[in-house]
Amino acid sequence: MKLEVEIKSTKPMPPRERAVVNLLFTASWLDCQISRSLRPFGLTGPQYNILRILNGSHPTGLSVLEIKSRMLDRSSNVSRLVEKLRLAGLLERIPHDSDRRMVIVTISEMGQKVLSDIQLPTNMAAKGTPGAKMSDSELEELAHLLDKFRG
Repeated sequence: MKLEVEIKSTKPMPPRERAVVNLLFTASWLDCQISRSLRPFGLTGPQYNILRILNGSHPTGLSVLEIKSRMLDRSSNVSRLVEKLRLAGLLERIPHDSDRRMVIVTISEMGQKVLSDIQLPTNMAAKGTPGAKMSDSELEELAHLLDKFRG
């Protein structure tokens, strides 16, 4: 559905403004879709992001600072989120070998299991899921254009 219909706008927008508003609207819509998928697991988007990041670095693990640098939302309180995930048994904190002040965070087996059980709408090609009406080449072009937009 066109943006103007979704937001009930009757005035035309300049192309740059329309693109920005469309990005904001789409990001909010996608966040809502993802939140619904994470809710049964008791996870938020930033918590899922941390699990995903740590799964990619498994078995080595990362420091909290390294996790923060890889986050989609870098304003997140990573230390607090890591502690909450640790208390839930999804992460483990391991003291660093040479620097006692540093802690390495790794995903636990339970965290890996939860991550594998999560079915995000962005990972499916079913009708009604984000990007389902687009071909792989269109999705690649969209990703390229978004990279170019951020610039």
